[in-house]
Amino acid sequence: AATDDEPLNAEVSRAANARGIPVNVVDAPALCSVIFPAIVDRSPLVVAVSSGGDAPVLARLIRAKLETWIPSTYGQLAGLASRFRHRVKELLPDLQQRRVFWENLFQGEIAERVLAGRPAEAERLLEERLAGGLAHIATGEVYLVGAGPGDPDLLTFRALRLMQQADVVLYDRLVAPSILELCRRDAERLYVGKRRA
Repeated sequence: AATDDEPLNAEVSRAANARGIPVNVVDAPALCSVIFPAIVDRSPLVVAVSSGGDAPVLARLIRAKLETWIPSTYGQLAGLASRFRHRVKELLPDLQQRRVFWENLFQGEIAERVLAGRPAEAERLLEERLAGGLAHIATGEVYLVGAGPGDPDLLTFRALRLMQQADVVLYDRLVAPSILELCRRDAERLYVGKRRA
């Protein structure tokens, strides 16, 4: 229900609930039995933003920002991954190796070609990599990320991306807990600072 008549919206809610019909009343979460999130559709990739009905305008504004940050070609990239998922799983039965493979793919030249509107080139390149037995998969890299004065808002996008990709995070007492919270949840965290004997 989305009329300017609040009593009518309330009546629609009561009638729908009495009949077991899901109902959404705009800007009245207490009258809703279902809430619809703001959607960014990059099929098959879909991102939903919801405030639980408490701040629908804020959810819509955040969705609008996400629309500009997530190009429509991300749907094509997700589709490419879907088409090759089973082959990659057969070639890389180890979950960790598959995760590294997909992270490299989504951040490398194959993804860049899809996002640049050249999906056929990307698919050809992926076919070549799979035919080569995936020997090109890197075993690891090390990055030093400076945390500055400890304010997470001052991290660069690259620093945040690297922290969220890390399997192992080494840190000392100068790294604020709020920065460590931004690392991937399943990453191993090792304290390397000095301690008193």
